[in-house]
Amino acid sequence: MSDVNLITLSEADLGKVQMFCGHSPTYRRGYEAKMEWMQARLREGMRYTLLQVRGHNAGMIEYVPGEYAWRGVSAKGYLFIHCFWVIGRNRGKGYGRQLLEACLEDARGMDGVAVMVSKAHWLPTPKLFLKNGFELADHADPSFDLLVRRLNPQAPLPRFKRAASKIPPGLTLYHSDQCPYTQNVPEITARVGEQLKLPVNIIRVDSARAAQKVPCAYGTLAYFYNGNFLTHRPTGTEKLLELINSINKTK
Repeated sequence: MSDVNLITLSEADLGKVQMFCGHSPTYRRGYEAKMEWMQARLREGMRYTLLQVRGHNAGMIEYVPGEYAWRGVSAKGYLFIHCFWVIGRNRGKGYGRQLLEACLEDARGMDGVAVMVSKAHWLPTPKLFLKNGFELADHADPSFDLLVRRLNPQAPLPRFKRAASKIPPGLTLYHSDQCPYTQNVPEITARVGEQLKLPVNIIRVDSARAAQKVPCAYGTLAYFYNGNFLTHRPTGTEKLLELINSINKTK
């Protein structure tokens, strides 16, 4: 038996095979919500593949048919990578390339594979993809690039959608169950709004269509203050207050 194995999860595996993210007791609520979210996504064609080294999770990749992407993209005909992660101590051993090659193999007969990247934290970085034949297709503020590996040279490039959703006044949070690490963000947002006596709008993103309409290309998590984008990363109380204060100082 090889020391390195790729395991693609099925509905029957949920709750039996430990996923890569959020499986500690700290994120139990978010982990359980992610499993429910995954059950519906697997029925839409999502693939969630673990890379295990000697029986331990070392990396993962999550991707979907482009029309079901939970990001603000138009990528029909492509596979779209949501998440891509290799644990630090396992980097530099070719594991990331193995995961990517598995995705490219699944994309045979399609237009290609697309991924949203950023040099900032919380998204895949561009380096591995650019080394493996991906090209820049589009850019969205504040720091998002859309990369693509076209398998059909005649296919149109995927693009970011420019969502025109009206953002309510006050403190607004868009959130979903895609990531276990976001389990506490609604409560934190509500608490900060109460502290600052702000109207608070908690908007649960519950479908790919809804995610593609969020006025931030990340789609599944975004904070806004009076229409101003704050961040797309899970944010604690003090940091959220700091981001709001920075907006107020510029007014």
